[in-house]
Amino acid sequence: MHIFCGAVAGYITLAPLGPRATPTMNQRLDTSGDHDEKLLGDFRRLWSDADQLWDQRQNAAAFHGYVSADYMAVYRSLAELRGRVLTFLEWGSGLGIVTIMASQMGFEAYGIEAEPELVDLSNGFAQAHGSDARFAEGSFVPDDFVWDPADGSDVNRTIIDVPAAYDELDMELRDFDLVYAYPWPDEHTLFRNIVRQFGRQDTLFLSYDAREGTELIRFDDPRRRL
Repeated sequence: MHIFCGAVAGYITLAPLGPRATPTMNQRLDTSGDHDEKLLGDFRRLWSDADQLWDQRQNAAAFHGYVSADYMAVYRSLAELRGRVLTFLEWGSGLGIVTIMASQMGFEAYGIEAEPELVDLSNGFAQAHGSDARFAEGSFVPDDFVWDPADGSDVNRTIIDVPAAYDELDMELRDFDLVYAYPWPDEHTLFRNIVRQFGRQDTLFLSYDAREGTELIRFDDPRRRL
């Protein structure tokens, strides 16, 4: 997993993130090998169910913007963060698979998705797989976000003409320790700028890219720029 800490990418060890990684949370998380094997077995069934649904519904209108990540790569990245962060938010959660994974791994997990049908399917997957993940319909872009193409915030395919979903969750972006997304190729800067404007300085942004894999960006040092 790449961890970005400024203008240059570096492979570094992720240090403990301070008081938000509470003992209560650590007690919730079983990181033993046996537990991980059971989780992976459960997740493979979840991934298989999602693949089957995709095969059946891929031509439906709600799926036109749907692309699944490498779930195993995302799982490995999340596993490194267990016990270090608590609240998790997935932007553009699609069928909710990664949000459900995060929930089953002990995170307090939420997903935001603009397509109503995908939100319904996400809730169905969560119920079927015993997850308490929560999903909200709407945009992950806060209503007060200042969009400026001059700063590289290109909008390619992200839906921005619907209200933000944070009110439905009764939370703000700054309430989340970890934000995960699979940005469209030209939208990485847009996603980072949203976190910069509305996240905390210690918010972590985990992204997946089909070419680069997973990248974790830390915003906790205001002197450092991406």
